[in-house]
Amino acid sequence: MTTAHTSPPWRHWRHVVKLDPARQITDEVVQAIAASGTDAVFLGGTQDITYENTNTLLGRLRRHAPQLPLWQEVSASDAVVDGVDGYCIPIVLNTTDPHWLIGAHAQAIEKFGPWIDWSKVLVEGYLVLNPDAAVAQLTGANTALTPQAAASYAAAAEALFSMPVLYVEYSGTFGDPALLAEVARTARRAHIFYGGGIDSYEKAATMAQHADTLIIGNALYTANWQQVLHDTIRAVK
Repeated sequence: MTTAHTSPPWRHWRHVVKLDPARQITDEVVQAIAASGTDAVFLGGTQDITYENTNTLLGRLRRHAPQLPLWQEVSASDAVVDGVDGYCIPIVLNTTDPHWLIGAHAQAIEKFGPWIDWSKVLVEGYLVLNPDAAVAQLTGANTALTPQAAASYAAAAEALFSMPVLYVEYSGTFGDPALLAEVARTARRAHIFYGGGIDSYEKAATMAQHADTLIIGNALYTANWQQVLHDTIRAVK
């Protein structure tokens, strides 16, 4: 007897909201996200991420958006929470510090190994490309990549390390469509996430031509969040 293969849920995501546990967000915004048609919510950030603020945000989302898939993007092992649908594990491909390529991950596995449900873990090969972003500074990322260099990192992540997701991250700044296009052209099997500066229909439509999933984050903390939510979902769906 053969068993039908079911693709993982993230393969079908076109629009994902990323919420930072260290930043304030109102119940009105959370409820709007729940009703918006987004495919999933990520909980994650770079600075001041704790178990307490992550768990608090998770509880609010479970109350107001019980139907939405909720995944934690893990940036600190002591902030890992129960009750999410899955865990995204970032691996910074263009870091100059091996701690962010393998060191932090080995430490976390040493600490939590017996309790990890690997079926709920998604590995993300990150290309961090905004030099002014906190994540770039924390990880010592080499952000001065040409489209060809970025595509080479992507090809190595896909072919040598079998990473299922490549995340092109500009952290609040709108990125280079040509670079994203070259990454997508080169890495044909990996699923492409794009995040950075998506705050309009036009920007979402531009990057959705090359990325499988758009990640919308910083723009939801602005006064224009309702329009951003509506327009970015309309652009991809």
